[in-house]
Amino acid sequence: MLTPYYSHAGITIYHGDCREILPQLPALPDLVLTDPPYGINYRSTHNSGWRGNGTSALHRREHDFPGIVGDDVPLNPSHLLIGRKHAIFGGNYCASRLPDSRCWIVWDKNDGKTPSNQADCELVWTDFDRPARVFRHLWRGIMRAGEENVSRGPKLHPHQKPLALFRFLIEYAALLPKSRILDPYCGSGPSLLAGQQLGHSAIGIEIEEKYCEIAAKRLSQEVLDFSGVSS
Repeated sequence: MLTPYYSHAGITIYHGDCREILPQLPALPDLVLTDPPYGINYRSTHNSGWRGNGTSALHRREHDFPGIVGDDVPLNPSHLLIGRKHAIFGGNYCASRLPDSRCWIVWDKNDGKTPSNQADCELVWTDFDRPARVFRHLWRGIMRAGEENVSRGPKLHPHQKPLALFRFLIEYAALLPKSRILDPYCGSGPSLLAGQQLGHSAIGIEIEEKYCEIAAKRLSQEVLDFSGVSS
């Protein structure tokens, strides 16, 4: 029997390898929404925080995070294609192993800013029967719009993405009320938090316990203590 790491108000987190946990889940999801390791072993060197006013703990580069488990091998997305609908970040890295789709989502991370040496956008493969869309939300180094604005602290995960983006994807999936969302690579939990805010149930799976803890704290609306984070 599966033992949840966290379970409250319809949101559950399991700590472990999703390939081992997925076959044990009791029901198929209405939406698989996930940001898996793409298999590119990418380590950014741009700042994810800011310096000044005694906030040296907020000045951190993404290469200070340890590598992501599984990002050293190419992604085979076959285990993610369960349930009714799907939205998979990095689908362009494994497009030949995904069904053809007209509904790609382009996340414009620059949102009108001058291009830098980072990618201007990221692609999300979906099988929604809807037109392709561009979602604009600034997310470039220390410039982050929305609830994760840098003034609220550093990134919680090296590949963290904005909560607003996950809310958009869930809403664009046109789910029925109180649908089931599954994220087999939930990281710091933005997909679960977005599902919670929109009134759905959600299951997240995460192989690294530290991110299970961070996600659980976000869901519980607890204040994270960054006093022990090195600069």
